[in-house]
This record gives sequence, structure tokens and C-alpha cells, in this order.
Amino acid sequence: MNTLRGTGPGGHRARMRRRIRTAGAHSLADYELLEVLLFAAVPRRDTKPQAKALLAHFGDLEAVLDAGPAALRAAGLGPRGVAVLGCPVQVARRLAHPDLRGQVIFADMAAVLAYCDRLPARDPDAWRLFYLDSARHVLADEAVAPAPPADMCRTVLARALELHAVSLVAVRDIGQRTPPADGQDADLRFGRMLETHARLLGLIVHDCVVRGCGTDASLRAMIAR
Repeated sequence: MNTLRGTGPGGHRARMRRRIRTAGAHSLADYELLEVLLFAAVPRRDTKPQAKALLAHFGDLEAVLDAGPAALRAAGLGPRGVAVLGCPVQVARRLAHPDLRGQVIFADMAAVLAYCDRLPARDPDAWRLFYLDSARHVLADEAVAPAPPADMCRTVLARALELHAVSLVAVRDIGQRTPPADGQDADLRFGRMLETHARLLGLIVHDCVVRGCGTDASLRAMIAR
């Protein structure tokens, strides 16, 4: 039997796109917005069940879009879905802070941490990298996704060279957890590797700081022990 034209995932997607064109994305329910976002991650399957499951798991659309990669994976989302749902919040943050160049100056680490205090916490699994010029103006404030220390180090230094940065600061906010007094092995490896390889490229790493539960732990101080 031939499949009726307009039925199945393909027909549903066409109707959703037509609805957005005619009535606007604001006409979609929360689960429908998630459905549309997941089109890019799931080419030929109905995305409605997964969209509804994510809303049930996290509670609302904002929580889904603000969830970190680890939380999305734990909720059953695959790698492509995690990558796709990570984009909207990054776009929103870029629009909220379109260009930091020349607007923020970090005279010392106290200024860095005070700046972090004023902004919402990000994915606790990710490092937040500040790339600075010679006058310590912030050239970029970007998250580096969790990965083996060598891969993160490579990503950070490549980005620093792309931005023509002179120095770096790395901050990781782990929320309500207390930073270990002797650091985590992976964190220390990342801190050592970043400082060593940055020096070879003529870059300065001011510090790598792990924050949590009102405590700041300097990896540079731990490495120096």
C-alpha cells in the first residue's frame, strides 16, 4: 500500500515549517519548538516523543536549553542532539554580550572573579576561558567543552592564537560542590599543560581557578606546591 502523501515524519515537518512561515515561531508550543530544533539532529524520525520526554525530564523549555551536555546525555539525547540544543543558549549569550573587546578590563584576579559573580553560572563540566590583550582587555569570554586535558589545551591555545591574545584566565564554577583542596587530577593536568604549552607560544596563563560553594581554588598555587 502506498503511503499517503503528507503523512509520516516528512509531511509533519513540512507542515511545521509552513506554520512557522505563516504564523511565526511564537505560535509553536514549547514541545513543538524542541521538535523543530531536533529536526537538524534527527533527519528521518519523528522528534515529538523525544521533545516531550526532554520537557518531562527537565520541567520546562528554559531548563532543557540551559542544560549542559552531560545532563542532556543523561536524559537520553545523542551526540548530534546535544550539539544542536547547545546552540540556542550560546546564540542568546552572544546577543546579550555581542563584543567584549575593549569593554572589560581585568586588572587582577579579583576583577576576574567579581566579573564571574555578576553572570549566571555555566555548565559546571566546562571551563570558562577569558582571552586578554596586552592591556588586559577581554577579547573573548568562551566556554570550552569537557574533553581530555590535551584536547582542551589544544582548543584553548588555537583560539588564543586566532584572537591574537597575550594572556589567558581559566575559571570553572562547579556550583554547590566544594573544590578539592588538592585539585582534581584532570583539572591539574589541564592547568599544568595549559601553562607549559602557553609559555612555549609566548602566552601568559594568569591562573586556572575552580570555584564552588563560596570557595576559590587556584590551580597555579597547587601546581607550585
